[in-house]
Formats: sequence, structure tokens, C-alpha cells
Amino acid sequence: MQEIADRLGVSKVTVSKALNGKEGVGAELREKIRGEARTCGYQLSHSHSGKDKHVKKVAVFCDSKFFDETSRSYFYVKIYQRIADALLERGAIATLVNVARQKNYSAQRVLLEETPFDGVILLGSLDPAFVEMVKNTKTPRIFVDYYDETRSHDCVLMENFYNMYDATCHLLECGHREIGFVGSLMVTQSINDRFLGYQRALLQWKIPVREEWMILDRTPDNEPIEMQLPEKLPQAFVCNCDETAYRLMRQLARRGIRVPEDLSIVSFDDDVFATMTQPPLSTVAVHVDDMAQKAADCMMENMKPGYRSKGEIHLVRGEMLFRESVKNR
Repeated sequence: MQEIADRLGVSKVTVSKALNGKEGVGAELREKIRGEARTCGYQLSHSHSGKDKHVKKVAVFCDSKFFDETSRSYFYVKIYQRIADALLERGAIATLVNVARQKNYSAQRVLLEETPFDGVILLGSLDPAFVEMVKNTKTPRIFVDYYDETRSHDCVLMENFYNMYDATCHLLECGHREIGFVGSLMVTQSINDRFLGYQRALLQWKIPVREEWMILDRTPDNEPIEMQLPEKLPQAFVCNCDETAYRLMRQLARRGIRVPEDLSIVSFDDDVFATMTQPPLSTVAVHVDDMAQKAADCMMENMKPGYRSKGEIHLVRGEMLFRESVKNR
């Protein structure tokens, strides 16, 4: 679709509407787009020109705190946008539904029962009570950036364990032996998995995890807190995400600690915070487009008539980006 859009100087959304027989595109432009589609080898079915084609509708549920005006977390905004684009390319429409933590989710249940959604994507960590409510509906569903521990639903996950293992090994290979971890365990699955990758790297190098260098960065409700740093700092820190690394570097600067001259840092995500820091962070880049494409494929498969989820886990590898927050010792 993007190729057709580029050739004709229109948006991909316009191309999708024209090819799927939706309103909002003039007859002349519609035929021009369909003609260009044939030239590009796009297979047009008869249902594209009629009104009998059912356009799949997908609800994407995500914690509202990632989308409010005070949020500084851009990951879920970006991945939702990419998932919506990927579904549109496959003839489906995504609708974002923000979920605020509450005592019961009767309104959301009514939404699922009365709105003809063909599929549901549960994006990121959500209240277990809400997840259980969604599971009790008949709507096909998948998880993205969250592992369904019942193993009854397909999940698309970032490869947190081995990517953080690689990031920690980078510090070790640069000569660092005193390495701490910044992240509150048992708050999110991602932090737990990234800690285990860090721990495995130290284990392989026969280096113990030092409790005094295990730094909390958030509350059990996933709200950021001031980090309590010890008087004696390690040679390096592994941060569970770029935002935490950004906040850590600000605290270190107030103590006169320079990165990387006095202390090295690696982190995870490669989001906006990775280049807001001075120096820029060495970090694991999350391939958001790959996750979105895999999520869209998985959702379309789950919406097929008679499909039964196998509880498959689809892991998407990241990429270590070497910047200026690490120095050799």
C-alpha cells in the first residue's frame, strides 16, 4: 500500500479506503488507485468494490497512565500507532481503549459485549482483574509486551532476557566488574526478565549480585520514585529502561558523578530518553515495527473462524546500540 501511496502522492489510509470500498474517496481517485494497484500486482477481490466486505475491528486495551498528558513514556504510544498501521495494511481497523485501574470493569465488559469487535489486543501490563474479565468474553485476543502465564493465549514479546544479557556482557567486556542493577523487581514482567539477563551475565563471569547495588526505581504501582543511591557506587549500572537511566544520570550529576568518566551505564528501549541524556545512552533498541507486524499477523490469525490459540510465544530480538555512556576500564 505504501508503494501505491508514494506513486500517487496520497496517504496510505486513502489507498486502504479505496481498495476496501470504504467511503471518503472520490470515484475518480478510487479508480486511479485501483488501477495503480493492478499495475503493482495487488490482487483485487470483488468484495473490495462492494459493501458486503466485513472490515475487522480490533480493540487495543492499554493502561491509561501511558497515554495521559503527564506521561513521559512513549513506547506504548509508538507501538500502538505501529500496530494500527500494520492492521490497516491487512484490512482491519484498530481502536485504542485506555483502561484506568478501578474496582470493577463493568463498563468495559459492556463495551466488549455491545461493540462488534472481532479481536482484542492487550497491550502491556494491565490490572489482573481487567485481564480476567477480558478472558471471560468470547472475543479472540492476544497479548503484546505481556506474557499470559496461563499459556492459553498467543503473546508477542520483546526478547528481554538475552538482550539484557548482551548489554551486561558489553560492560564486562569493557573491563567492568562492579555492576549494579536499577529497576524494581516484581513490578513488571519486563523488569524481571531484564534482571535475569543481567544476573545470568554476572553468573557466567562468576561475579556475585551485590544487594547494595540493587536500586529501586518505582513503586509497586509502577510510579517513579527518587532512587536511593549508596555512598560507594559500582563501576557501572544496568538500567531496566532508558527513562530510568535518564533519571539516574540526573541524580548522579547532582553528586558530581560523570558518565562515563566515573561510571558507565547501559539501558534498554532506545526511546526518546536515550538521546536526551548527555552523553547519549548505549542501549538495546526495541524493534517496534517488527513487534507490530508480528502482532498484526498474530491477531489476524486468531480472528480466523475456528482458530484455536496454541498459546504460542513470539519473541522479537532487539539490537545493542553502542553510544557514549560506556568507557573501557
